Amino acid sequence: MTKLTRGAHTLAVGEPIRLQEWQPRAGSQSAGRLFTCGRPGRATYDRAKVPVADDVIDLWESGLPQAKVLHVVSLLGHKTTGLSEFSYYPFRSAEEKGAKPAFEAWLNKRYNKRRFVVHEFPTVDGRGIARDLLDAVVQQVARCLEEGNTTLIVDSAGAERTARVCEALGYARPDSRRAG
Repeated sequence: MTKLTRGAHTLAVGEPIRLQEWQPRAGSQSAGRLFTCGRPGRATYDRAKVPVADDVIDLWESGLPQAKVLHVVSLLGHKTTGLSEFSYYPFRSAEEKGAKPAFEAWLNKRYNKRRFVVHEFPTVDGRGIARDLLDAVVQQVARCLEEGNTTLIVDSAGAERTARVCEALGYARPDSRRAG
């Protein structure tokens, strides 16, 4: 666990939150590896709606699975209030307009030791995933895995929406160990 100092406060940080590697069910194989986790800053700030500092995002990135190219399947979209789940960051969804760089462009510019490919499927936090959207996400993740890619599915907490995708793919719920 890393410690960050914010003014008079020291935060214990376990970024990324709920990083888990999922396994194909017995008898199945995959050319790639499948991981899930929560969004940058979730381990640090929990549910607080505050800007996420670059050093916290750096901790999130440094805790991600090692791969020359990491495919990130983002389920981040909006809260039930309409607030963008990207509003906390120095980047935006590729689906949103604005002056900030898109998530993929920001990651690739900041972390040039590896490449990120971001596939965005915006959802509403706390509302599950509509069947047609779930099917599209499953197809994308399956394609990434079949091509041998390390693939990371991200939602707000790394728990509900990510699990629905993995289960639909036929992957078994992992134990609670950290993966890397």
